[in-house]
Amino acid sequence: MGTTVTGNLGLIKPDEDESIKEDLPTFAGWAAQNTINCDKVDALFRATNATYVPVWGASTTPPTLGAGGFVTGKFLCLWPRLVVAEIKIFAGGAGFLGGSGTYSLTLPAAVPAEFPTFFDAVNLGKAIVLDADNVLNSNTMAVLLNASTSLLFLRPPNGSSWTNAFPFTLAA
Repeated sequence: MGTTVTGNLGLIKPDEDESIKEDLPTFAGWAAQNTINCDKVDALFRATNATYVPVWGASTTPPTLGAGGFVTGKFLCLWPRLVVAEIKIFAGGAGFLGGSGTYSLTLPAAVPAEFPTFFDAVNLGKAIVLDADNVLNSNTMAVLLNASTSLLFLRPPNGSSWTNAFPFTLAA
């Protein structure tokens, strides 16, 4: 049985002289074989996926979540030095206090040894901040790692840092 490899790591396609239909009990079909191949490739690259509880802090006074508020995180470690993370912050309702100072978030895993050798912040990706009070306040920001503290922080387009009052005050 010959195969033609496609540009996608996990997919194969049958040659012209091969059947894609199952021929039980000896051949489960191309779709079944492709599923097995994708699972094996996926297992090679997906070392860890898990949830974690990030800490949302601030340089002066940390924020206090209101009623129903939460901070959750998920991460997927694809290779030893490639981690895809998602952090969700919902400030909640009554009782939310924005704190004061520059906001920060903790990392989902250990910081790679190379990061502390940087003199300043390391750009790690993008974030979307949505404000419940006014949709015009919503913003995209760069996600950076402070090499000296190993904490994540967000940088609005103007180059400063995300704080309790900038680029806008969060609504409960």
